[in-house]
Amino acid sequence: MIPLMSMDPANPYYFKQLNKIKVDAMVLILVEFVFLLLSSAITLFSTMNTVYVSAMSYLDRDMELKDLFMKIKKIWIRPVVTWFYITLIGTGLFVLVLPLVLLVILSKRSFVVVLTIGIVLVLLAICLNMYLSLVWMLSIVTSVLEDSYGLQALGKGAELLKGRKLVGFVLTVILMILVGIINVLVLMINKNIQGVTLKSLLISFCGMIFSTMVNILGVMMYTVFYFDCKHSHGEEVEVEANMGYTKVSTFPLVDSALP
Repeated sequence: MIPLMSMDPANPYYFKQLNKIKVDAMVLILVEFVFLLLSSAITLFSTMNTVYVSAMSYLDRDMELKDLFMKIKKIWIRPVVTWFYITLIGTGLFVLVLPLVLLVILSKRSFVVVLTIGIVLVLLAICLNMYLSLVWMLSIVTSVLEDSYGLQALGKGAELLKGRKLVGFVLTVILMILVGIINVLVLMINKNIQGVTLKSLLISFCGMIFSTMVNILGVMMYTVFYFDCKHSHGEEVEVEANMGYTKVSTFPLVDSALP
């Protein structure tokens, strides 16, 4: 391939190559966008199923597979709307934070000052990310189990987290450590393998499977954490069971409170 930069712009072949690059770039962007949508849809669908199954198991209720599909078919729009708002908020925060990071990096101050400011910003970003992750997960669980979505679900997630932030942070740290251990092990094992081989692909696949299992475990933990937050606030939660609403007392949970 002839480097585009070394070609004469007046040459017709230059525009032919340039148009080819533009088409390839558009196709790549489109493929990445479709892949992102499919990945998000699969993740959100599995999260909805995991939340509802975990909730029914926590409440010691029997549920058939057809009931689960009927439930998801009825309420899927609520978690999708909440996820859409979460995506907008996350993108907005990234756009706001990125200029600050670039400003620190390009600053002409001394290395020590830049390093100190950078460390402080990183720690603040980690804490903010953990807090928002907790609110977002609780809002998704709320969207699945209650008639709430969007900003209303995000507000409920923030309210539920009051007084339980420490527990939520501990859960998040545990999940981060588990995912980190898996990723480090995969990198260490693949580091000793030269090139892309069947063995390296199998190791990466196993790492992906274990990461998926950890994510499912995380959704289950956050679902139980949702009930724990309800319990700490002395609230009742309305869980849609058998396609109808049922009030469940979370303070205390006794057999008489279950249908």
